[in-house]
Amino acid sequence: MKKHNFHMLYSWLTGLHPGLRFVLASALSLLVTGFIFIYIAPLFFSLPEELTKPQEPGQYFTDRNGTSLRRLLNKDLAIDSPATLEEIPGNLIEATLAVEDARFRQHNGIDPLGIARAGYDSLRAGRLVSGASTISQQLIKITSPSKPRNVRNKVVETLYARKLEMAWSKDEILVAYLNRLPYGNLLTGCRAAARGYFNKPLSDLSLAECSLLAGLPNQPSRFNPYRHMESAKKRQSWVLKRMLKTGRITQQQYQHAVSQDIQIRSSSQSTFEAPHLVDLILNAPPASIESTDKSSAPIKTTIDLHLQHFVEQSIRSQLQLLEQSSSHASSLQAAAVIIDNSSGEVLSLVGSRSYFNSGSGQINGAWTARSPGSALKPFTYLMALERGDSAATILDDLPLEFMTPTGAYRPVNYDRRFRGPVTLREALATSLNIPAIRLLNDLGGASVLHQTLLDLGLTSLNKKPSFYGLGLTIGTAEVRLLELSNAYACLARLGRHADYRLSSVSEPAPLVTRELFDPDACYILADILSDRQARVSAFGLNSPLNLPFKVACKTGTSTDFRDNWTVGFTPQYTVGVWVGCFDNQPMPHISGVIGAGPIFHDIFAHLYSDPSRKPSWYTRPAHITSARIDPLNGKRLTSPEPNATPIHPRHSRLEIFRDQNHPSFASPLDYDQQGRTLLPARYAAWFSEAKHALHNRASILPPANSPGENTPFQILRPMANTVVYLDDDLPNGGQIFTLKTNSPTSRIHWTSPTLQIEHHPDAPSIAILKPGTHRLTATSPSNGYSTSVTVNVESL
Repeated sequence: MKKHNFHMLYSWLTGLHPGLRFVLASALSLLVTGFIFIYIAPLFFSLPEELTKPQEPGQYFTDRNGTSLRRLLNKDLAIDSPATLEEIPGNLIEATLAVEDARFRQHNGIDPLGIARAGYDSLRAGRLVSGASTISQQLIKITSPSKPRNVRNKVVETLYARKLEMAWSKDEILVAYLNRLPYGNLLTGCRAAARGYFNKPLSDLSLAECSLLAGLPNQPSRFNPYRHMESAKKRQSWVLKRMLKTGRITQQQYQHAVSQDIQIRSSSQSTFEAPHLVDLILNAPPASIESTDKSSAPIKTTIDLHLQHFVEQSIRSQLQLLEQSSSHASSLQAAAVIIDNSSGEVLSLVGSRSYFNSGSGQINGAWTARSPGSALKPFTYLMALERGDSAATILDDLPLEFMTPTGAYRPVNYDRRFRGPVTLREALATSLNIPAIRLLNDLGGASVLHQTLLDLGLTSLNKKPSFYGLGLTIGTAEVRLLELSNAYACLARLGRHADYRLSSVSEPAPLVTRELFDPDACYILADILSDRQARVSAFGLNSPLNLPFKVACKTGTSTDFRDNWTVGFTPQYTVGVWVGCFDNQPMPHISGVIGAGPIFHDIFAHLYSDPSRKPSWYTRPAHITSARIDPLNGKRLTSPEPNATPIHPRHSRLEIFRDQNHPSFASPLDYDQQGRTLLPARYAAWFSEAKHALHNRASILPPANSPGENTPFQILRPMANTVVYLDDDLPNGGQIFTLKTNSPTSRIHWTSPTLQIEHHPDAPSIAILKPGTHRLTATSPSNGYSTSVTVNVESL
């Protein structure tokens, strides 16, 4: 029977006109080809990788309480996790279908009617006026690498679209499409667009809002509601007409949506808080930031957003006041850091006065290395306290000189005056430069302080100690505000160092600390830095450093007033503030106490304005006791001997000491008949020439014989362990080195086993330098007293 039917069909075909047979053959070929193209060929294609893998959101940062700080785009330019079908409003789906693919539910990924309509419209217009891509084709396009627009690539795109239609349901395709559509202003996906433009959940959008969103992906720049709201409204009206025409909404719904006033969220209201901290986490993540395997989990920072806002406002207000009295209108910048000492968490980090609205405001002043001035001095004094010095140790504030690669360096104090004998407390509290440099030299030079600062985590000190020299203690190195503040937090913990924390994705672990410094030494240092009376002569009675509670603090001002700092702590908090110009311009007469001090004051006052935060101070250890001393010689005034002669100097103060570190007792031999303190002969030249207030309180210890002949003296040049550099660019290559003591007589004889010494009757002796380590000895011919120093000579 089948064979008979076949013969009949064959006879019928052969009997047809040849032209008709050709048409039938062609039609059959087209049917077979179409079947293969639509159903067979797509089986050999794989969906784009970006379409098949889970769509992860961009990183999301919150403050410590979960308040949003910033949302970032992922590599697909998406900012949120994808929306589900249940939360996408039906009106948004219908509006999108009306303008992008009205027959989406009827076709199989290829819309022949759409192709015919597009072709007809283009022929009538004489140009391409509309496309015929279905939503499936558009989804393939936006998840595939960019390719040139040509026939071949269009055919491939169609085959991928058919593969998608064969593998996914219509709802799955639609949800994936809406989650990847670009809505402009870096808002990818319908959820991000709903929050970005309307500041509301996706499911709460009205018909008017849905129709506005549906019209944006066609040309996001042209219809940008922030810049071209009128065009966006016209586009919305067209979308609503399409919905009405295709029966997706009623006339009443149309009228209501067209008349609705749409409120677009201001672009300035977009979540962009604590920008410098978020940038720091993104660009240079320190070890204090915990990692997570869940990329969708928000990164919970340590920032307190309310506190952050206060610090930002304080910076703006104080800089405006500074600008009113200076020539740096709008160029002044500031940065501030607040650390919780108990946890190491950074509660606030502000890097500039405004991230967007100030010059170079995106520079992070809390992370940019700058000269700290005197803000490094406390660590030199801490090392001295650890070795056994006390707050009453007498330091010399006398003229000083040492050699550097560029020649002789003669440091001076901020007011270019010398104060003679000063206690360690006074030298630190009033921020004198010369005693700090002398002390560092006595401690072993720049290398010991350099290592201490490295141990504290100051990572910007990446040069050899010799590069910084003894000036390291007064700010020849550059440091970062965040790291310096964390170093002060170590002082606040009485010597226990810990890494600062910027963020954590889990419950914070207990703070891991290690002891770097002696707690007793840190207690005494904190007492000095919080002593208002000790710093009065330098900062005045009404300084911004004075608060209603005790705060240990230190200022710093770099050369030419280019940077000024105030850093300090209580047992609970550490605060660091920097003020300067990012272009490194000087700020004449704006010092640390004037520039950074008021911001520092504002922050600490605000921290303790909260009744839940009670200011406190350290409990004095039982083995730290007080005694009254003479501040000109550092000796105790109350002798334990029952028959000792009472000592009544013209000035005294109460000082604290570790029990094993009390100074010796004063005796009547330490004073003249008028009760004035007798100073060693090394102060003679300063005492006779300087303008000071000690003439009624002190006098110079008289020599045993003729004036000056038998007085012990010190070598002023070179200082012990000085490094001198020979440089061909200096006169005589830097080999001629003048020798100097503080002896009142010029008859000092110099010797050295390794260097040639030249003596001149009417001029200072000189040494002819050469590379190596050399010992120089100065001897008084009158009494045979001698003293020696070692000097190191290097060639550049």
